[in-house]
Amino acid sequence: MRAIIIDDEEKGRKLLRNLLADYCNDVEVVAMAESVRTGVKVVREFRPDLIFLDIVMPNEDGFDLVHQIADVHPEIIFTTAYDEYAIRAIRACALDYLLKPIDVEDLQTALEKARSKLAGKGTDIPRDVRLTTLIENMQDGNKRPQKIGFPTAQGVVFYQIKDISVCKAEGNYTTVYFQNREKIELVSKTLKEFEEFLADYNFIRTHRSYLINLTHLKEYRRGGPNNDTDGEGGCVVVANSPRVPVSRDKRKALLERISKPF
Repeated sequence: MRAIIIDDEEKGRKLLRNLLADYCNDVEVVAMAESVRTGVKVVREFRPDLIFLDIVMPNEDGFDLVHQIADVHPEIIFTTAYDEYAIRAIRACALDYLLKPIDVEDLQTALEKARSKLAGKGTDIPRDVRLTTLIENMQDGNKRPQKIGFPTAQGVVFYQIKDISVCKAEGNYTTVYFQNREKIELVSKTLKEFEEFLADYNFIRTHRSYLINLTHLKEYRRGGPNNDTDGEGGCVVVANSPRVPVSRDKRKALLERISKPF
């Protein structure tokens, strides 16, 4: 793979180049750049297979570069110190990232994914679709991704987060229901991963197996433990989904949350 490293810190560029030379002998670093401006120039000159792209740089950030090279469509692995907002945006679009300081095993795992994508293996969607979605998420000015990519048996499917009504745990998978849609998706992510990602989007856990979007909540019903559908704390009715149980330990938090405007 022909790669370019774009990072405003010289030490960071050299460290990553050395890690690649020592542990990833099928990666050739053809150029390095210290800014978005020079990064765009070398990307257009060398047309690499892969870019290691720092997010936080002076004046412009890595997302600005993505927008400017939208017609080139390389694989991109973002490199960043911990930035919850940036990482959330990247994960929402099924893209890869590495946290600084970069761990060798994490680097090798990210490169293995990149090799598979470049070789056209599996059912992953085209990289330009993922990058276009990232650009859309970054441009809406909301500081939060508005679309999320779901890994499915067919590849990755993108949906508006606001359209999700219920997430139901299915072991290491999650069934996702949508407002005003007959279709549901079985996604290869755990419910805990959904809960962490959607924490700031008006979602709440009602049961160990259920996460709901309060925006689409229609009704709370008190129920007894002997009812097959209701949990011991009752159940809720959410748009276009089965009745969702409320467990006894989640009932108090739910009632407190819905007693206020949401």
